[in-house]
Amino acid sequence: LAQVQPPKISLRLSRLGHFRVRPSVSHELDSSMGIGAQDGVAPRRFAWKLNAMLALVLIDCLCNGFADHLWDPSHIRLNIAIFVVSIALHIGMMLLFFMLLGHTFLLQYGLLLELWSEFRVVFILSVLRFALLVLARGLRLAAAWRGVPPAQYWDSHFTHGLFFVHNFAAVAYDAWLLQQSHLLARVRFYKPQLWQRHKRKAGRVVAPGAGPTMLT
Repeated sequence: LAQVQPPKISLRLSRLGHFRVRPSVSHELDSSMGIGAQDGVAPRRFAWKLNAMLALVLIDCLCNGFADHLWDPSHIRLNIAIFVVSIALHIGMMLLFFMLLGHTFLLQYGLLLELWSEFRVVFILSVLRFALLVLARGLRLAAAWRGVPPAQYWDSHFTHGLFFVHNFAAVAYDAWLLQQSHLLARVRFYKPQLWQRHKRKAGRVVAPGAGPTMLT
């Protein structure tokens, strides 16, 4: 009699971020992918970090929504807290993104040049958004500290423009960073063979016998 083998279960790693963290799901990912232990993917921890990134993005949007509406002198401590929390959230999101990169073979093998080439836009935009955040929140905190009336503070084209630019940039950056975090679940970041195929399509070939630090 012919042996009938059960169909193999295959899950796309790129859909990992859509799972909620549950023991059954994590066990299913570990068993179906077959790469949880040997390739350092750790789907359970990866899913937790994606959920944490979503939580940080939501908190950041919440802070941006209320930061410019507290003008009473009794709210000075709350303004200081929002300023500190906003900076801490931005730094926390960047650290969490770096922790997500730690699951990929690029960081595990020390391929820093390849990592920079693939994600340099993320780091550049993060620095620019951080500078914009400090400028917008710093001016707002300084005005609240000096007791500047709201009418006087908003009677400036610069503060008006800075307000709109920062708020639109913050929402766009948060959504984009969350998307980039989910894209890290693509299989090519965990399989060197698929990474080489991706680079060939992009016109940059990685040497087949290249070690952790030898790339062409």
